[in-house]
Amino acid sequence: MGDRTLIDALRKGIDTAWTELVDRYLKLVCHVVRRTLATYCRLAVDQDVEDITNDLFQSLVSDGYRVLGTIGPPYDLKAWLAISAKRRAIDFSRRRRAGAISLDEGEDSLGAVLPARPEADPRQGAEIQAAVHEALRGLNAKERMVVQLFYLQGKKYREISRIAGIKVNSISPTLTLRPGRLSASR
Repeated sequence: MGDRTLIDALRKGIDTAWTELVDRYLKLVCHVVRRTLATYCRLAVDQDVEDITNDLFQSLVSDGYRVLGTIGPPYDLKAWLAISAKRRAIDFSRRRRAGAISLDEGEDSLGAVLPARPEADPRQGAEIQAAVHEALRGLNAKERMVVQLFYLQGKKYREISRIAGIKVNSISPTLTLRPGRLSASR
């Protein structure tokens, strides 16, 4: 089955077309994602490769393969998937870099940790901001990073583990209530 026929079959909802697509292009997409992550992140974690690849294939299914209708002659589905995989991996790398926090950063690196709420009283916001800064200063660099990643950036335990270089099982104890520490509980 050629690419044009495969695209038409996918858009018509023929089940065997999905199997054909995955069998034919899954390894290619994984390879492109892995190479792109290695180039842009210097690290290609298997879970990231799987997540990005799954996201690409899931996006095809979720919009009913409509996006494949944009592929015109010569109907090179292989090239389209490779380019899409590379773009997704680059976007992933950019998001990862934007969320990176250095362990070497000092107290001055705390910055504005709470987003301003337009409806809030500015004096109250400043008090809360000061209290958060004070609490974070009481933590060591790694604990501070875990708290910031979880509460301020909304990262999941698996992401925090990867970014901070700590075991997933170490994250919850860092976020739990301890005397003299930042009071946080999951």
